[in-house]
Parts: sequence; C-alpha cells; structure tokens
Amino acid sequence: MNRMRLWRAKKMFGETGRLIQICVWAPERAAELVRDLCTLVAAPGERGENLRSALHHELKRRRTLGRLWAGVWWKAEIDYPFVGPWWFMRHIGGRILGPNEAHIELSPDEAEDLKKHLQDACDREIKAWAQQRRFRPGLVRDHTGVLLDPAYEEKRNTAQRPADDAAFAASEARIARSVLEAAEADRKPPFQDPSVFEYEGFHAFPSFCQIAHRKHQGRVQFAIIHMSNGGTSPTNMMESLATHLRQRFYPKVNPGEIDWFDVVPANTYSSLEKLSINSVSMEHANGVYFHTTWSLANDNIPQDFAAFILGTVARGQKSRTLAEAAPHDALSH
Repeated sequence: MNRMRLWRAKKMFGETGRLIQICVWAPERAAELVRDLCTLVAAPGERGENLRSALHHELKRRRTLGRLWAGVWWKAEIDYPFVGPWWFMRHIGGRILGPNEAHIELSPDEAEDLKKHLQDACDREIKAWAQQRRFRPGLVRDHTGVLLDPAYEEKRNTAQRPADDAAFAASEARIARSVLEAAEADRKPPFQDPSVFEYEGFHAFPSFCQIAHRKHQGRVQFAIIHMSNGGTSPTNMMESLATHLRQRFYPKVNPGEIDWFDVVPANTYSSLEKLSINSVSMEHANGVYFHTTWSLANDNIPQDFAAFILGTVARGQKSRTLAEAAPHDALSH
C-alpha cells in the first residue's frame, strides 16, 4: 500500500457563511492532484458550487461515470472502469434512461457499440454545424482563456487571451453582459407603436401588450390587449398593470372611475379563434387594485369603443407586418 498523505480542504456553507475543515487522505502519487481538485470543489464561489453539483451524482453510484450523452428525453451513460485485455478492452457497462422511467442496463458489448454510434453521430453533427458557420479545419479562435494549458500553443495569438485571473474575470463579465443585452433585445416588441406597452412579467421576464384608452361620459375606458409572444399574459398581471397604468396615464382619476377590459384578439393564442373581450372588476385601496374578477363583455361593450380597440389591434398588426417585411429596420430602439 502506498504511503498516504494528509491534506486539508475547506467547504463553504452558503446559507450560513461558515467554513468547516475537512481532512482527506490521498495516495502519495496523486496527492498534488487531489489537493488541487479539493481546492476547486471546496471553493465557496460559483465555480465550486457548480463542481459540487456536477459531482453530486457520483455519491449515488457504485461505478464512475465515464461518458454521458443527453437529449431532451433520452440519456446514455457509459461507465468506467475498462475491462478485458488491451486488445479487447471494453467499458464495463452503462445504461439508457428515457421516458416513462425507462432504465436499461447495458452489457460491455452494448455499451461499446452505443458509444461508437454516439461518437459517430457527434462527429457528424458537429462537423455539419461547423461547416454551416464556415469554421474550417485547423481554425484557432481562443480568446476566452478558459483552458489554462491549451494545445497547439504555437498557433494561438496569446495576446488575445486574458493574462491573469483578474483579466479572465473581466472577460467572463463582458460575455455575461453581452448575453444579457442580447436577451433584452430579443424580448423587445416586434414593432414600434404608441399603443405598445412594455412591462416586467413573472421572474422579471420582459413582456409587452397593447393598450387603448379614452375618457367617455365622465369615466375612463381602458383596454389591455394581448399580443402574440408577448411574454407574461396581461391577465396574469392585471392588478399590477392596472395600478401602474392608472398612475401613469390617469393619476388624478379615482380608481373606481376606470372601466377595465381584458382583450384577446383572434388567433393571438392557438386555442382562441375569435376576439374575446372581458370586463374586469377590481377592488382598490390607496390607488392599488386587488381581488380581480372577469366577465365576458363582447356583447355589452360600447360599439364605438369596441371599434376603437379593433382599430388599435389592426394598426398594430399592420405595423408588425411591415416590421417583419423589413427586419433590419424594424427595431431601431
């Protein structure tokens, strides 16, 4: 037996901020590697948390996971260790996991055959994807600095790589910020129109709808109009939307003097083929709406206001058609 060496590792508990000292015995020949791995796994930041999450499944296994391929519904796992002589070496097994609790343990021959099949499929699909983007063989584009010891160093422009951990962190922050900006741009309304209103939906999801409102015979009539791919439905945000819209457009009007309508144009959702207009009743206190109830109002809404709503919807649909016909000019904001 190899002489063992004692190493110390620290584990962070994020909930309490406490550190607990853990002692780990490691084979001497692998002591440096184990120390470095323990340092990474025990790190209190996001990197350590991700590594612990990735390794957590190993605690529930009697074999070590060697390879993993996963789709939406099906997953293939190939296990270590290898067994057999060097000229006929096989993974000891693996499994397929799928819908309806499918769980199929594989023999060494089945695991080897499936691994080759999946490797061929990955090579074919990655090559096709790279060719679509004109990534030629031998191309080197390495500006992130993720790999600390990259291969083919002589091909790389090291000036593009972050020089140290601080530069790497700044580079990661720029990448994350660019994704955030792209996400926000992706959730912009498909056209510009005064009737389009943007709001924050569930879990801060950028959402939008149309609005149509007017003063009529001493009251305000206010329609909130659904839009396709608009994010969180206005129906689900009705109380907060109504509170905000009154404060923005009619702050001096008593909340009880506004008639609210929840409007879903035809074909906004696949399950609705006809225009739906619901009258919305809400209680209110201190300018805040709550306790919402809906009632169908297609036949009871004033005809001139219904026409006003339909005109707003039609104008939006026309603007959307024009924007989609000229996508490069559609969103200048």
